[in-house]
Amino acid sequence: MSATEVRKAIQKKQQLVNEVKEKIDRAKLMVVFDFTGIDANSMADFRKEIRKKDAEIKVIKNSILYRACNGTELYDKIDIFQGPSAVIFAYEDIVTAAKALKEFLKNNESAKVKAGLVEGAFATPEKIDELASLPSREELLAQLFATMMAPVTNFVRVLNAVPQKAVMVLNAIKEEKEKQG
Repeated sequence: MSATEVRKAIQKKQQLVNEVKEKIDRAKLMVVFDFTGIDANSMADFRKEIRKKDAEIKVIKNSILYRACNGTELYDKIDIFQGPSAVIFAYEDIVTAAKALKEFLKNNESAKVKAGLVEGAFATPEKIDELASLPSREELLAQLFATMMAPVTNFVRVLNAVPQKAVMVLNAIKEEKEKQG
């Protein structure tokens, strides 16, 4: 290999490191998982599903991933960068991406979460599992809306009850007068 080819190879690796570093910086959730035992078709299906959740999966060489993680809380956790590694980068709703990964790994028991970053903070596999058990953003918004609307709904019911009671009282008086003749 000539010096020019070596230089080009080094530049290409540095470019890959920079691309992965940019994804890490942009992602709200990054999960490194071991994809042992997962066939290519299952991984392709999962890639399609995860894209719908504004996230992506990349299979990245450990040496590239390790260099890209320099400056993050994953950098000193050397054991994460051993064995086959795939990475999920979630850019918006981190809960739905974590839920999708949990569901996917449920069907592929030999694969497992190694670790991750949630908003830049180190996350163990247990923390990522906890994240996956949270309600999604849409569910939380629906709960918040229902909670905010409860007093208004109750107030409207009270306001509706006043005329209803008045009509019932007037009806009772009318029936009493009809009986009396």
